[in-house]
Amino acid sequence: MHFLVTSDQNGPVSYKILYDRFVPLIESGTLNMTAGTTLFIPYSHAEPDIVYIEVIQNGHKSFGAAAFDPFDIQPIGTPPANLDQYWNQQKNNLAQLSLGLEIDFYESHEYSNTFEIKLNNIDGRKVYGLLSVPDTPGPHAAILTLPPFGNGPNVVIPEHILAERVGALSMSISIHNAPVDQVDPIGYETGDSNHPDSIYYRYALLGAIQAINYLETRNDYNGFLAVNGVSQGAGLSYLLAGIEERVNLLAQSNAALCQHQGILDNKASGFPYYIERSRTEENDPVHEAATIDAIRYYDAVHLNKNIHFPTYHIISYEDTITPSATVFAAYNQIIAPKILLHARELGHQHPNEYNSLRRYFYRRFMPAPLNPSWPFPEDFIGYQVDAGPDIILENSNSSVTLNAIVQLEQNIRTDFPARWEMIEGPGIANFNEATLYNPTVSFSTPGSYLLRFTALDQYPQEEEKFYTVQDYVRVTVEGTTANEAVDFTQHSLQLFPTPTSDLLYVKTESTFDATLQVFDNQGKKVLSKTNQSWKDGSSIQLDQLESGVFWIQFIAKNKIITKKAILIK
Repeated sequence: MHFLVTSDQNGPVSYKILYDRFVPLIESGTLNMTAGTTLFIPYSHAEPDIVYIEVIQNGHKSFGAAAFDPFDIQPIGTPPANLDQYWNQQKNNLAQLSLGLEIDFYESHEYSNTFEIKLNNIDGRKVYGLLSVPDTPGPHAAILTLPPFGNGPNVVIPEHILAERVGALSMSISIHNAPVDQVDPIGYETGDSNHPDSIYYRYALLGAIQAINYLETRNDYNGFLAVNGVSQGAGLSYLLAGIEERVNLLAQSNAALCQHQGILDNKASGFPYYIERSRTEENDPVHEAATIDAIRYYDAVHLNKNIHFPTYHIISYEDTITPSATVFAAYNQIIAPKILLHARELGHQHPNEYNSLRRYFYRRFMPAPLNPSWPFPEDFIGYQVDAGPDIILENSNSSVTLNAIVQLEQNIRTDFPARWEMIEGPGIANFNEATLYNPTVSFSTPGSYLLRFTALDQYPQEEEKFYTVQDYVRVTVEGTTANEAVDFTQHSLQLFPTPTSDLLYVKTESTFDATLQVFDNQGKKVLSKTNQSWKDGSSIQLDQLESGVFWIQFIAKNKIITKKAILIK
């Protein structure tokens, strides 16, 4: 791709391309600008990611971003083996406490009343929050709002608009040990990052779980719960939804607490940049190693695997506080219906759509209130996507027709550009036409395949934004393969370079025999070599193919390894 730079001034333009401000630059340079013309800065990237460019001329600065296959950005680092067990133990510890409820009237609104709530939390701390209750008897669904960063007064405010217009109990909580209208003088200074029990957000998450415990004691709560937040609150919503099975919906904008270990690969890391802070403040390899281990329990890229319900998201591409690549890494782990607003030219901002469209999202999926509080109900209900139920096929000789449905408001939409893709599987998914809503698909070998459906609303109302909706289908192809062992694995076999213009080289730890098959991005076989011996340094000739994305498959007895390659000529 090319970055395009224009200016109304003559003179040199300096630029730098980067992942974030904590890792080495990818590239930098200086070019001479003629006013009124366009400079082209060529750039290519070999893997899914998002990069930023900053340009400066005569003291004036501009900023941009480029996304390469953002839906394929993956986590950096591995989850702890006891991740779920750790959080189950934390919840068990919290369950030993009484609620300690204190509730007082806070303020009145036209169609709801707000109350100040105080609950017990671990280590002698308290949970402070505000609960807005519609002026109808219910029972109501509930919405829990987690706060953005800050420990000053009024970071937490009444979310009474949600209570009235959705018809839900709306609870906003603080993560600090002070009433919502007061400053917590200690705030985030409590604890350290070198042990999971001492990370400050443990108080936040257990406080949110205690808030859910309290909601369950109310006669006007129907048991259906959504969580939401922006920035820090968005990241906490991710984590809470990943550890708390009582959550049913999630809405977030520009989430923190994603991809903490990016800095270890010289990539972007999510707020609050734990590893960089350890290096800066402690400068101790032992502390850094302990931090790297501890923060894995608080990373949405690991916990989002537990989210199996509809979610609504905003990701701003030029965000350097919660870098967009880190949010995509967490977003991509959710295997469930997803609605995403792509804000191409926003930084760490939460556009007006966050407030309005999360209400539409809730009205779409929440049980409708029996007696709406708001006398002028908004009838917008936003998007819905359904890729269909999971499927079982008897054998790999069978095919099946998929059937995705997209709705905007009450209308079924078939005009949004769409695409089916195989996300994981032991072989190849062959679509007759991957851009159809209802293609036919067959599979090259038995096993479990995960397919992703994506539809694009170009959102012509605003040229700097667009929407995608996604959902998934898992297809299980029954059958057996040979059981003789083969000495190669997905990780021990690599292909390089990619992108390439003609040749791919094999990197492997040991020689193996396998049949090679190459498929284009539509699932069409374009090259085959039967039962050859492959060793480290073997080459695959692709010069007869046109530019594009290809899937390289090695078939060897009981193992099928599939790799992605990009050909550019």
